[in-house]
Amino acid sequence: MMDDRAVSTAISYVLIVSLALVLTTGLVLGTESLIQNEREDTARQQLEVVGQQLAGTVMTVDRFNETEAVPETAAVTRQFPDRVAGSQYRIGVIADDPDDGRYTLYLAAADLNVNVTVPVRQVDTGLRSTRINGGTVRVEYVHTGQEVVIRHA
Repeated sequence: MMDDRAVSTAISYVLIVSLALVLTTGLVLGTESLIQNEREDTARQQLEVVGQQLAGTVMTVDRFNETEAVPETAAVTRQFPDRVAGSQYRIGVIADDPDDGRYTLYLAAADLNVNVTVPVRQVDTGLRSTRINGGTVRVEYVHTGQEVVIRHA
């Protein structure tokens, strides 16, 4: 009878340790998934803000074309973050319908599967298609080409 008690104590100890290990592993895996989802949501929100601010800057620079004394060149430099949610990102311009002045800014995080598109409202001059890295951006109106250009500053 005494030998049975010692075996049941050892088995109980192994079962408790195994159960604690399984619960801890499940908690770690569940937390990792939650953190990844939060990181993607944060990156998406930050890219939307950058895209909206850049679209506003493009429209501001485009208005230089409407002034009485059209300048040869005009530029606005904006400082955006180099990274969003710890990931580098790229900015691109897509010409939806250049004749109607409809363009889309495309922002994509490099390390995450997150991308955002932001429409640019009516642009009177052309908007040159481009792809640049995020960070400090220079938006220029070039009178000779009658277009707005987005460049990395």
